[in-house]
Amino acid sequence: MSAAARAVVGVQAQDVRAAALALRSRVPGLRRADVNGSGLIRTWTARGTVHLIDPDDWPWLHAALGERNRARFDAAMRQRGDYDAATGMLGDLVAVLRERPLDRAGLLRELAARGHPGLGQRSVNVLMPWAAAQGLVTGLPDGRYRAAEPPPAVDADLALATLARRYLAGYGPAAAADLASWSGLPLGTARRALAALGPTEAAGDLLALPGTLDTAPPPAPPALLLAAFDTAMLGYRSREPLVAAADDRRILPGGGMLRPAVLIDGLAAGTWSVVGGSGRRRVAIDWFGRPAEPPELRAERLSVEQFLGSG
Repeated sequence: MSAAARAVVGVQAQDVRAAALALRSRVPGLRRADVNGSGLIRTWTARGTVHLIDPDDWPWLHAALGERNRARFDAAMRQRGDYDAATGMLGDLVAVLRERPLDRAGLLRELAARGHPGLGQRSVNVLMPWAAAQGLVTGLPDGRYRAAEPPPAVDADLALATLARRYLAGYGPAAAADLASWSGLPLGTARRALAALGPTEAAGDLLALPGTLDTAPPPAPPALLLAAFDTAMLGYRSREPLVAAADDRRILPGGGMLRPAVLIDGLAAGTWSVVGGSGRRRVAIDWFGRPAEPPELRAERLSVEQFLGSG
């Protein structure tokens, strides 16, 4: 599972169930309990968005993206008028989480019990990313948080080169604009990161790690249910050809939502959702057209239903 998280440099994890499902689609036989016990950490990395990552990747990701994320969350807290209040509670926030992991609601109750003023709702939404960007907090796969020591320092240029190398390893061939879109870095910084790699292979404006352009990719599975916010849909500036332009708004309807997608032979053919109660969850598909359903789709639906019911 750590290898799967490393391969894509983390899976987006603001929805902890979706993050677990993203790993399920990459690790055969995975159970939800395996994710919760994996040792992966949740913190804010690419695009200033929370991801589930391998802890060994945290130092260089923090060096490459942490300063930018901290400036972003600092500014957001100041704009909301709660910067001084948040700063005043930061020491107790870390102390409480050092005692035991808590979800955000539980943490806020503990802080209120220690006499700290409440934050506005919009500031509450920034509190944990603001603390995490300082390296003081990390999350667990189940959505709780714990105190952390800031990761060891990594040279900023080395961190950027590592980011570019790992991005191309997981997403290449890709262009500098793709790296910028995926990471949230300015285009110029993305170009500098790729240039720091040294020799690469080129196909038009696409770059790849040496020796990889001539290697045929593995065949796409006949049927695959991708999680909401799956990184396959976020790794490039455009979702084409994975998603046809006419269908893109059905995958990304707006409001920051990225729906779970049904891939048939590697191409988006619909979206899916879970219907039914906790006793019997069932996958329902909203097709873009009506493709011939491969026999493997039944097993894939059953895999998701069993995964969600496994606790």
